[in-house]
Amino acid sequence: MNYSVFSMQVVLELQGPDDSTYQELHKIIRSAPERSNYARMHDFYGRICATLRRQSDRFEMGVWDYWDDSNRAPKDFQDWVDGLQGKEARTEPAPEDGKPRYLACTLALLLQNGSTSDHRLGQHCDIAEAKLWKKGTFNHLLKGPRLLNFLHVKSDVVYLLPGDDPACGLTKGDLSSQNFHYLRKLT
Repeated sequence: MNYSVFSMQVVLELQGPDDSTYQELHKIIRSAPERSNYARMHDFYGRICATLRRQSDRFEMGVWDYWDDSNRAPKDFQDWVDGLQGKEARTEPAPEDGKPRYLACTLALLLQNGSTSDHRLGQHCDIAEAKLWKKGTFNHLLKGPRLLNFLHVKSDVVYLLPGDDPACGLTKGDLSSQNFHYLRKLT
């Protein structure tokens, strides 16, 4: 079977250790069952995307891809899965220096290429080049998972940095490191 991939990562400044967006995303992700049905997956991604959309004005950096190239999609998806291995995460809290800390939320979906869900998402992701790196575009793209029938989703991944400890929020130095070389400044 051939696949397409949709992936996105957004970065926003944490508003302290009790940041409500971080807390809400953390709760949604932690409450996800290991196994789920298609309707629950639709709801799960809908809740994550709705939470992020409400904060799209806070997005500072991000990246997104949609590939319907069946040769590229599985490898691209695997690159996002590899992010779960912690290469991007802080392993201990950053020094208390009064500087901002950031969260990064990532999602990636591997879809059946040519399915109705794939066609809908492909049309939804048809963005003019001048608008690729706009906060409004990311807000629009976060509506995409609601268009999907999760019967057509072969695999998915979502993760949040920091994980369980908001003190491990990312620093500007973390975000400018090689691990995050792909991020774009959003306007």
